[in-house]
Parts: sequence; C-alpha cells; structure tokens
Amino acid sequence: MPIEGNLKSINFASILQLIAQERLTGVLKIKRKTELVDIGFIEGQITGAFFEKGEKVERLENYLVRSGFIKKNLYDMIKEIHEETKRPIMNIIIDDKYLTMEEVERIIKFKIQEVIDEVFTWQDGEFKFEEGAIIYPKSLIKIRLNTENIVLESARRFDEWPRIVSQIPSPDLVFKKVERPELKLKLPEDELRVLSLVDGHRSVNDLVDISGLGKFHTYSCLYHLLTTGQIELAYAKPTPKVTKPKKEISLKFLTTPATILLFFLIIFLEILIGNVFVKKINLDIDFLNIDYMEEDLYDYKKVFFYKNNRLPSDSEVKNIFKK
Repeated sequence: MPIEGNLKSINFASILQLIAQERLTGVLKIKRKTELVDIGFIEGQITGAFFEKGEKVERLENYLVRSGFIKKNLYDMIKEIHEETKRPIMNIIIDDKYLTMEEVERIIKFKIQEVIDEVFTWQDGEFKFEEGAIIYPKSLIKIRLNTENIVLESARRFDEWPRIVSQIPSPDLVFKKVERPELKLKLPEDELRVLSLVDGHRSVNDLVDISGLGKFHTYSCLYHLLTTGQIELAYAKPTPKVTKPKKEISLKFLTTPATILLFFLIIFLEILIGNVFVKKINLDIDFLNIDYMEEDLYDYKKVFFYKNNRLPSDSEVKNIFKK
C-alpha cells in the first residue's frame, strides 16, 4: 500500500506509527512550500533526518561549531586535514578523537528529535514514503531510534509548548540573570548551560542557535529558569522592519485614450497658433503697407510741388495710389 497524501487528512504521528508497525525501510519525504524534510527508516526504526528550509541547509559539522561542541579554529584545522587527505570530516572528528562516537550519536539523536518536533507543528504538507530508499548511505554513524518512543516524546513536547510560549511568546525577548535569586537551586546540566549563556544581550533566538539543545529544549530550560526566578526579562530586541516596495501605478490603461487626446490637442493648438500667426502676418503686412504708402505719398507730393508749384489734388493722388 503506497503511503502518500497530505498532513491535512492524516496526522504525522499516525504516519510514523504505521511505518513502525509495518517495519518498513525507506525514506519519508514531506514538503511544505519551500521546506523539505526527509526521515530515514530501517525496519521501522528511525535512522536519520534532514531538514532543508529554502536554500538553508545546515550540515552536522557546522552545527557542532555553531553550538560550541568544536571550536572554530579546531574546525578550520580539521578542514585542512580533510582537503589534504580527502578523509570525510566526520571520520576525522571521530577517528582523531575530537569527539567520541557516543557524543556524536547523542547529538545526531537530538537533531533527529528536533526535526520530528518541527513537523509535529505542521498543519499541512505533501508526504510520500519511498520504500527501499536509504538516507545517508555512506554515513559512518549508524543510528537506530525507536519510532514509537520518538512519537511519544514529540507528542509530550507538543502538549507542553502552549504553556512555554505563554511565558516566552517571542524569540526576540532578551533575559538577564537574577543576581540574588530567592531560590538557590541545584540545576540540571542543560539548565546550567542555558543559564551560563544568558547575558542580558542574547535573544531567545540567539540562545537556541548556540545552546546545542535545540529549539524546544532551550525554550523549556528558559521556562524553568524564568518560573523559578533564576532569570528575568531584560528587554525585547526590535525586529527589523521589512520595507515593502512602493507599488507603481500603471498608466498602461490610459495609453490609447491619452494618445488620441494628445493628437487632437496638437491639432487644435496648430490651428489656433496658425490662425494667430497668419493674422499677425497679415496685420504686420498691412501696417508695413500703410507705412510704405505714407512715405511714398509724401515723396510724391513733394516732387509734384516742385514740378507744378502746387500740391496734387485728391483725384490725382487716387490715380497714382490705387488700392
């Protein structure tokens, strides 16, 4: 029977329990928008998990550096050895005893639980089980996790989550240590680690990134530290505002009417300017003619007087200057 569909119609826990009961081997692929999760199984047991968010994929060795299990300068040296010898980075880390096999296995199991926890919060997503496929076939570390135990742990965490986020509602909150807490408690190792990282400047998101405990367990430790009075709220880091690009108003719909209107406007202006120009020319010509006519009449009268010792009559002038 093919195992595929959408998480809207069947919950994630039921899919995992079915794979466990049938003792199936393969890879369960789940996709939601740009997020992709692969979970590997051998005979119904979980062997690995892979979470890709958009183009963001974190390799295990990068996680070891970010969470402080391996120092950055040591990791740079391991990379140099890898480039020279072509040995896999995880082989170098384990063979050269930078971390023990047990430590690496514990970290991988924790990362698998973290991926399962994430999918438990999804309300939708396309899934398909590829029977016979193997996740990380060349991996040196062989993990086998009881699927039903993982499901029970994730379900427990899912139930606790609303209570935790009621006290820590934002990943941008910043906590600080209480210098003299009313209760001086002997804290578990994980809570001591988180407490040591609380400095009044790191946000909850920052603590999740560097604690090495994952999102749920870091939040859980912060919740216990907060409710027992070991830490208190300092402030909330401002979330960077994303400036939305201004919408450009398209004038394409005005192209045809505007062109027609402009065409008629140009014609109207040409006619108007043309008439004025023509009238002006005619007017200028009339003025010029009048000027010229007055000058000629004066000269004519002058010449006529010298010849005839008198001014010309009106009829004589009209004969000479006919319009």
